[in-house]
Amino acid sequence: MRRRRWALVVGLLAGALAGAPAAADPGTRLSVSDVRTVDGRLTFAVTAYGLPAGTVLDGGSLRVDVDGEPLRAMVVPAPQPSPTVAPDRSVVLVLDTSGSMEGARLTAAKAAATGYADALPADVRLGLVSVSDKPTTVLAPTADRGAFRAAVAAVRAHGGTALYDGVQQAADLLTGSGERRIVVLSDGTDTSSTATPDAVGSRLAAAAITLDGIAYGPDARSPAMNDLAAGTGGRVVAAGDAAALRAAFADIAAAIRPASAAVTVTVPARLAGADASLHVALTADGATVAAADTPVRFAPGPPLVAAPATDSPRWLLYLAVGGIGLAVLLAAAVVMYLLVGRSPVRNRLRQLEGFGSAPAVAVRDENPVLRAALEVSEQAIARRGNLARIEADLDRAGLDLRPAEWILLRAGVAAIGGVLLALLLPWLLGLLLGVVVGWLATGVYRRLRASRRASRFNEELPDALQLVVSALRSGFSFPQAIGALVSEGDEAVAGEFGRALAETRLGGDLEDALLRTAERTASADLAWLVMAIRVQREVGGTLSEVLETAVETMRERGRLRRHVRALSAEGRLSAWVLIAMPVLLAAFMFTTRREYLRPLYTTPIGLTMLFVAVVMMALGTFWITRVVKVEV
Repeated sequence: MRRRRWALVVGLLAGALAGAPAAADPGTRLSVSDVRTVDGRLTFAVTAYGLPAGTVLDGGSLRVDVDGEPLRAMVVPAPQPSPTVAPDRSVVLVLDTSGSMEGARLTAAKAAATGYADALPADVRLGLVSVSDKPTTVLAPTADRGAFRAAVAAVRAHGGTALYDGVQQAADLLTGSGERRIVVLSDGTDTSSTATPDAVGSRLAAAAITLDGIAYGPDARSPAMNDLAAGTGGRVVAAGDAAALRAAFADIAAAIRPASAAVTVTVPARLAGADASLHVALTADGATVAAADTPVRFAPGPPLVAAPATDSPRWLLYLAVGGIGLAVLLAAAVVMYLLVGRSPVRNRLRQLEGFGSAPAVAVRDENPVLRAALEVSEQAIARRGNLARIEADLDRAGLDLRPAEWILLRAGVAAIGGVLLALLLPWLLGLLLGVVVGWLATGVYRRLRASRRASRFNEELPDALQLVVSALRSGFSFPQAIGALVSEGDEAVAGEFGRALAETRLGGDLEDALLRTAERTASADLAWLVMAIRVQREVGGTLSEVLETAVETMRERGRLRRHVRALSAEGRLSAWVLIAMPVLLAAFMFTTRREYLRPLYTTPIGLTMLFVAVVMMALGTFWITRVVKVEV
């Protein structure tokens, strides 16, 4: 056995010196077709003929480069091969027709051979060599499947087995170039050949012919046949019965059927409008099995991009990165200061600033950087004259912050948003968009907080006033009843009424304090209640009855408001779905298939369509929100 294997290796080396291919599978061939360049992406189809066993076309086996520059490829296997010119392919079936195959074995072999012919592509030429005492060429390679079926049906079983002579005669039939294969079906070992396995192995290696074998039956294994198949890049499949024989033929037929895949790569911007060479290689176990080269011309002009590129000066990039870093540090310092850096005395003075006529007491901040930032923020607010408005907005939202602190916090959040989007998008676009989004998001948060706080206040107001009515009937004065509400009521109402009560203790009028509470919470019910209290004081009457009537009115209006909200819930939900669907769908497409949306923001007609769509969306949103909004 060692001598036989050594002779087979020598034969393979001799074939290599004679010009045979050095690839693992000499019959493997790649074909590249349907080459296109669209929007910076190169797409093409790869078809592989004669794939080695276990090799598939995917991102791990295909290597793509353009002018020697490796590119990352996305490979999608295709169910059908790409329409391309197939190479010349020929297969000769060496069928054992010795006496041991007579009867059911030969019948099963004929049926499996016919199924094998039907499974092969129509362009593959098939030949047949029967082997008994000596080989007989029954049919030269032809694409006529009817002739092959007739040749298979005509063979008879008799005599011995000249298997190696049959393989050599099959090799003589496989002339010319292209993919050439021999399939051997035998139920035993060679008994009468004049050729040796070493000579057959040398002949197959020199001609670059692949041999596959099917060992039919329990005693059909042949070590020499295994060595022949392994030396030519083929294999031997065992089949114990008729069903296994059909499966073995189908497995071998799959090796000659072409495999196809669609490949997409992103090419460098420097290749726009240039001619280049596309090189595609198929690898298996780290070695190149087959390769194909084809010239390609890339479309001129943008947007041929492989990675984000910028023509901005380097110093501008450094300046932007430094500014982002400083902004993040400042934002983190502001957040820490607002969370843990404010002393109880500082918070108490903040609450008293709006009640007295004396100027606010300045408290020295420990951090000079924060103190300087707050001073800059205060000066900016003073120049724009927005101090009173910002204070009122913060009061409505229940945020215990000074206007300067709020503006500084918004700037910090905007800086953090710019950093995050700069990491996800092109840095300049992401920085600008993140700053805008961060600044607007804080404003939206304040408005939502104020709206929810006002809604909670209005929902709890009737029950809180009922407590005041009970206290008045128990003999409490109106300020004492408010004090009982502050100590016993829920947080949303108790906090606001406690603030009003604190204003009266500093010398303010209770009705005026309650009216300011109504303005902070946007409560029309409380404003009407204050008006009713003033009327009662002027004309007289029982305050508890006035308050009880107001409470009943509030509760009825609340029930009506909830009823209307329930009836309009479907319309409001439909409105939100219609408004959000285009935005979410556009975001999804931009994330997954950006090339589909690229013409919208890279071409004049696309920008025009995008502008018109945004305007129509804005008008539609305004109209829908007005339709589903019901005032009570």
